[in-house]
Amino acid sequence: MKAILWDGQNQIKGELVLEKKRIKFSMLDFSETDLDFDLAYREIETVSYYQLYGNANNGLKITSDQGTSNIFILEEPHRIKQSIETRCELFDLED
Repeated sequence: MKAILWDGQNQIKGELVLEKKRIKFSMLDFSETDLDFDLAYREIETVSYYQLYGNANNGLKITSDQGTSNIFILEEPHRIKQSIETRCELFDLED
């Protein structure tokens, strides 16, 4: 799904992909870069809503177990949050 990676100052357009074991973000403008977001579901500590410019929860903040956070602005953040949390729970059950 189309998404924007927000770093506090810059909007990086790309695509957020929920794979079987990982969540990835690929930049549209810089497809040849190695700076893409790639995180295994078992490495996700929390997924929370994020408000940008006072808009009602139009984004998600994904925090890893290493303490890093990434903010994604996208359509239907409620549905995406639920999908990510479901996948995280499945991997917790495997442990």
